Amino acid sequence: MNVKVRKVGLSGLRELREIGINSYVPHYAQIWKPGGLEWYLNRCFGDEFLRNELVDTNIEYYIISSEQENIGILKLVLQRPIPDSDFKNALYLEKIYFIKEWTGKGVGHQLMNSAFDRAKELNCDCVWLVAMDTAEKPIAAYQRAGFTIHTRKRLDFDLMKDEYKGTFVMKNCFETNAD
Repeated sequence: MNVKVRKVGLSGLRELREIGINSYVPHYAQIWKPGGLEWYLNRCFGDEFLRNELVDTNIEYYIISSEQENIGILKLVLQRPIPDSDFKNALYLEKIYFIKEWTGKGVGHQLMNSAFDRAKELNCDCVWLVAMDTAEKPIAAYQRAGFTIHTRKRLDFDLMKDEYKGTFVMKNCFETNAD
């Protein structure tokens, strides 16, 4: 399935917020305690937050679209060291969200390839991400894309249900796929 990946600037803030929320809520609403979903959406998709991120030269947002509609977002932090490692020159794939109807159609694979391409353009050594340890299908997809589990972490969000706070930091280091 071929989709279009388009970088977004400040002029795309409202469009980014809309597809970000529409692609997040159906997948993750159940992980939050009362009030948590609203808190998180404001934290990640509020106007002030997005405005600050969209002018940060270390962050890139992309809107993913089909021929008919926007179907997801990709957020890259261009330089962020992998936690608990010696890998300092790494790209952090922070968000890869798309609407449920596009799950299992190869969109995630295409977006990961976009992230790998961007990392190579920047001469990064690795791409890393954080996956919820309860998300078996996404973890399997990340592993098929060459990611390995680097370490475990727990999220520190008071409004998140405890059973969803466990995460894996996963990495894909180019050439050597070093540990």
